[in-house]
Amino acid sequence: MSAPVSPAAPTADMLPALVAAGVDAADALLATADGQVRVRRVAARLTANALAATGHLPAGLADIGTPDGRCTLLAGPGGTDDPARAAAVTAAAITTSQCDEGLREARGHPGLHAYAAGLAGTEASDGTLRVFLRALAVGWEVGARLGLLFGAPRPGVHPHGGWGTAAAAAAGGVAVGLDTAGLTDTVNLALTVALSGPDATTRSGRAAHHLLPAFGTANGLRTAYLVRDGFPATDPAAGHVIQTIHQGAPTPAAVNAALDPRPLLPAAYFKPVGVCAHTLTSWTAVRALGVPASEVAGVTVHTYAAAALLAHRRPANRLARQFSIPWVVACGLVGVDPGAAADDNRHATVARLAERVTVRHDPRLDGGYPAGRPTVVEVDSRSGRRFTGEARFHPGDRETPLSPDELATIDVELIATPGAPEGSGELLARLASSPDVMPLRGLTRLVRTDQADSTAPPITSHAPKRM
Repeated sequence: MSAPVSPAAPTADMLPALVAAGVDAADALLATADGQVRVRRVAARLTANALAATGHLPAGLADIGTPDGRCTLLAGPGGTDDPARAAAVTAAAITTSQCDEGLREARGHPGLHAYAAGLAGTEASDGTLRVFLRALAVGWEVGARLGLLFGAPRPGVHPHGGWGTAAAAAAGGVAVGLDTAGLTDTVNLALTVALSGPDATTRSGRAAHHLLPAFGTANGLRTAYLVRDGFPATDPAAGHVIQTIHQGAPTPAAVNAALDPRPLLPAAYFKPVGVCAHTLTSWTAVRALGVPASEVAGVTVHTYAAAALLAHRRPANRLARQFSIPWVVACGLVGVDPGAAADDNRHATVARLAERVTVRHDPRLDGGYPAGRPTVVEVDSRSGRRFTGEARFHPGDRETPLSPDELATIDVELIATPGAPEGSGELLARLASSPDVMPLRGLTRLVRTDQADSTAPPITSHAPKRM
C-alpha cells in the first residue's frame, strides 16, 4: 500500500476535484426520478426535525421573527431578512430534535448544515424548490466527501460545525448562483472558519452544543455571500483542518472515497428515534431481546470507543438523555421514546432502570466502526438468566432500511410534537409532491400563520401509524 497522502496534497490538489465530484454526483442524483425522491425524503426529515423543535430551543435561539421576513424561522414564528440568522436557528432546531440523518462513514451529518443554509439562501433570493433541492444535494455530497477525506475528529472534538461549515457553504453557494469554481473557493474559505467545539458539553446536556451547528452553518452561508460579492480566494485550507481538528493525513482509501463520482446520499441512514446514532445499536439489540423491564436486574453494554463515551447513567436533561446509552437502553426496555421532548409518566421507571446499565468499551469492536456500530448487550434477569443480543446496524441504516411508509410515519410523529405549527403536515406533503418550479416561499408560508395561503388545496398525508 502506498504511503498516506500528506496534508498538503488535499489542500493544494484535491479540493477542486472533490467539489466537482460532489456537484456532479448531486446533479446526477437529481436527474433521476429515484434521486429526486431521495433528496426530497432528506428534505422532509430535516424539515420535520426543525418544526418539531418549536418551543424547545434554548433561550436566545428561540427567535421571534417578523411577518415580512423573507427567510422562515421554522422553529419559531415569522421570519427574518437575515438568512444567516435563519440558517443558524434552523440548524440548532434540527439538533434539538436529533431525529435526523447522516452518513456513517463520514462520521457526521452533511444534511443538517446543507439543509439549513440552502433553505435560508433560497428563500432570501426568492428561489424555487428546484434550487433548494440542488443546494441541499450539492451541500450534502460535498460535505459527505469532506467527512470521508478528513476522517475521525480528534478525541474530545464534536463534528458539528467543522467540515459541516463547508457543507453549508456549498449549499449556500448554489442558492446564490455560484458556479463550480465559485463553490470551490467558497468551500475553501469556509474551512478557514470551521469550528472545533468540545464533545463533552453535548454529553453533559449543555445548550452550547447547539451553537456548533448554528454558527458553523451561519458561517458557511455568509461565506457564500462574500464570494458572490467578490471576496478574494485564499490559500488552501483543508490541510489546516486535518492537522488541527482531525487525526492526521488521509489514507489513499479515504482519498478514493472522497473522489468517488457516484452519489453518496443514497447511502444515508435515517434515525428511527431522536437520539445520537451511537446509541442506536444498543437500543436495537435490547429491544430485540424482549425482556420485560420488571425482570431486569442489570444490563451491560459492550461497544466501540466512540459509543462507550455515552455512558452517563443520570442524564440531566433532554439533550443529555439523547446522548446517554443507559437512558436509551432503559427506554428500549420500558417502551418509551428516548428522544421525546415531553416528559413521560414512565420516565421515573426509566431513570431507575438506567442506573442499572453499565457501558464498557470493548477494543475488539473498534474496528467495526464506521462500517457498522457493533454492540453487544447482556441483560441479567432477576431469576438469574442472562440474555445476550448484538447489533451492527439499526432500523434506518442502509443495511436495514426503513420503508418509505415507515420514514413518512416518523416524520408525521415528529410534527405531532407539542408546539409544532399548523400546516406542518401539509408542508411535508408538498415537499414530496410539488413541481420543482414551485417558489420555495410558497411552500414555507404554509407554516407561517401570517402568510398562510388559505386558497391552496389541502394535501393530506396518509402515512400509516407506527406501532
